[in-house]
Amino acid sequence: MSKFLLVIGGPTASGKTGLAIRLAKHFNTAIVSADSRQLFQEMRIGTARPTAEELAQAPHYLIGSHSISEGYSVGQYEADALRALQLIFAHHDYAVLVGGSGLYINAVCQGLDHFPPVSAGVQEALQAVFESEGLAPLQQELQELDPAYYQEVDRSNPHRLIRALSIIRSSGQPFSSFRKKQKSQRPFTPIYLQLQRPREELYSRIDQRVEQMLEEGLEMEARSLFAHRHHTALQTVGYQELFDYFGGRHDLSTAVELVKRNSRRYAKRQMTWFRRDGHWKLIGPDDWEVALQFISMAAEEGLSIHQPFHKEGQVQALAWDKNGQPSNRGRRFVFKGGSTSVIQQLDKGPAGSLLLHQLSLLTIDEKEAHLLLPADAQGASGWDRQHPGCPPPKYDAPLPEPLPWSHWRRA
Repeated sequence: MSKFLLVIGGPTASGKTGLAIRLAKHFNTAIVSADSRQLFQEMRIGTARPTAEELAQAPHYLIGSHSISEGYSVGQYEADALRALQLIFAHHDYAVLVGGSGLYINAVCQGLDHFPPVSAGVQEALQAVFESEGLAPLQQELQELDPAYYQEVDRSNPHRLIRALSIIRSSGQPFSSFRKKQKSQRPFTPIYLQLQRPREELYSRIDQRVEQMLEEGLEMEARSLFAHRHHTALQTVGYQELFDYFGGRHDLSTAVELVKRNSRRYAKRQMTWFRRDGHWKLIGPDDWEVALQFISMAAEEGLSIHQPFHKEGQVQALAWDKNGQPSNRGRRFVFKGGSTSVIQQLDKGPAGSLLLHQLSLLTIDEKEAHLLLPADAQGASGWDRQHPGCPPPKYDAPLPEPLPWSHWRRA
């Protein structure tokens, strides 16, 4: 019997925990966390670890399982997560992996990249720069030497900055150049689901979560960890800002606003990471039936999403079948100098409906978005639109061919 890993991703505060628990209960299985901070025992409030009530609803692995005093790498996480999945798959055909750490998710689903050896002297020199001058010089060097990785890395995490720069200094090549290897073979098939919310809604949820953390005792938790603030695990949004408050760099009100701001920035970096992957089926918070439909078609028919960005300007989403052939496709275009997207669905059927749903969520933050259906779907032209209040396009003839790619740009 085939084994399937339901991978739940998305930015912080998007609702991943709730969806993961609901899926675990639906498929009568267990959850493995892919959060690089929730696995530490001492960091309960600031990492928004699932509550005791939530943990009781389904078995969880790698939640509060380690201490911040332990050295813990992504390689160790990969081994621990695969062992947990082996235990789950011994009794179940489905398992759930949930978290916002893209690196941890990729480690489980694809395996880690192999990097050249780094001398201790290089790492020590970078660590000395961080301890004496802070994050700024590390961020600046990485931006200059590897702008691609700079755009997606958690720039507030000194461990990841030092790791990337030590590889760059040792090899003379960008860190990102070592991240294009073949995927590792796994005894399971990942099915990727990413929660998508309008940006303003997400940012509001982030602000509300920060206020809730403070009510639950985040300041006291951070004070209890202040003496350990140099540990890698604590170089984390929600703790660093309060450590600076304890050290007299700013007042509490400023610290809280910085936590909110930096959390929003972190969410934006997470979305950039997941968008780069190009294999996530986007779902909204109320799209339970859509999620189940996609899981069913992925498991039974081999359906998958491929959403590469094309430098010509189009965003093309493809639905692939189990033989690796495109079974359905759609395109999203964005006008030059405007915010109106025109989505064209080229095929019909269940896969086409899922793909159409995918493309519509890509326009969730746009002022206007028009959907163009095949001519035979709704009479001669057929139309719908993503957002109310926008006048629909009017066509009295079959849909025209898309304009040349030079007339469009990527969002």
